Amino acid sequence: MLTLALSPNITGYLSRLAGVLLAHRWVIAVVLFYLAGAYLIAHSYGVPERMSVLTYGLVVPKITAIYLFFFALFYLVYVMVVRRPSRLIGYVVADVARNWLSVERLLGGLVMILVLQVFFSAFTSMKALIPIMNPFAWDATFAEWDRALHGGRDPWALIQPLLGYPAVTTAVNFLYQCWLFVLYGFLVWQAFSTRDQRLRMQFFVALLLLWALLGNLAATVFSSAGPVYFGRATGLPDPFEPLISYLRAANEVSPVWALDIHDRLWSAYVTDSGQLGKGISAMPSIHVATAVLFALTAWRASRALGIVFTGYAVAVMVGSVHLAWHYALDGYVSIVLTYLIWRAAGWWAARNKVLAPS
Repeated sequence: MLTLALSPNITGYLSRLAGVLLAHRWVIAVVLFYLAGAYLIAHSYGVPERMSVLTYGLVVPKITAIYLFFFALFYLVYVMVVRRPSRLIGYVVADVARNWLSVERLLGGLVMILVLQVFFSAFTSMKALIPIMNPFAWDATFAEWDRALHGGRDPWALIQPLLGYPAVTTAVNFLYQCWLFVLYGFLVWQAFSTRDQRLRMQFFVALLLLWALLGNLAATVFSSAGPVYFGRATGLPDPFEPLISYLRAANEVSPVWALDIHDRLWSAYVTDSGQLGKGISAMPSIHVATAVLFALTAWRASRALGIVFTGYAVAVMVGSVHLAWHYALDGYVSIVLTYLIWRAAGWWAARNKVLAPS
């Protein structure tokens, strides 16, 4: 009789993997629940083929690898310039083995990255279904409420005297475009962090809830296209045409990359093509919500980071209006709801004593 036995090392690693999966059970459960709901919704609307967990292929793991590579370069330069050990290679090998290559850190980061890969793909599929589930219907209302909240004037017009210069618009656009790179940076940072496991879980639970509840549920209930698409979505006279005309004129002087993205998103919507990042929704703003989440997380890490990312959240909020992506109301609602979700996620993490396996 042939008996197969796992070596002690393999058994140990499997045991530690099981511990890591157990530590992440609630995040995995949230994503599985989300996937089940997404597939049920797609089937109920007769478009099951529109739901995919492979929309982004292996984009998240690939970008994670790139970020880790540049982090390794930064770390090496830091050791050479700041610490300057007498034996560089020996010091780096010992420090990395002791502080960076723990099984729990690597497995925990890998599990989180793979979970997010699946979640983001499904999220994009759900976002693209919004006009099918509930066609754009709130733009005229939100534009009217925006004016009412700002003394009868459109918010973009109020900030135009400060931002209405091509070079300034380009700078605002650059900061707004950096949102995706900042997002991946936070994902990699928190995925592989072992410094504050409660903060780590609070961040990821809040992120998943923000994108599912605000980016899918609320965005479907309050289906709206945003200022840049106001005329096309409503068929009404477009009060945002002066802003769009300014952005086009500014682009002749200094690049405004948002204009190309405006066109590509609308083209993907009209032709129903499967592009990465497809889907149009204005209320609430996921860009603003996630930027606020960056700031809330950063304040827990350090005061300096908190100040930097609070400033960045303000820039994203202002950019969302100036670049015609959102009504100001979209951002205001996002800020309030993000704070409430952040607090709820923190309460949950504290109550459940979320800790990584040691």
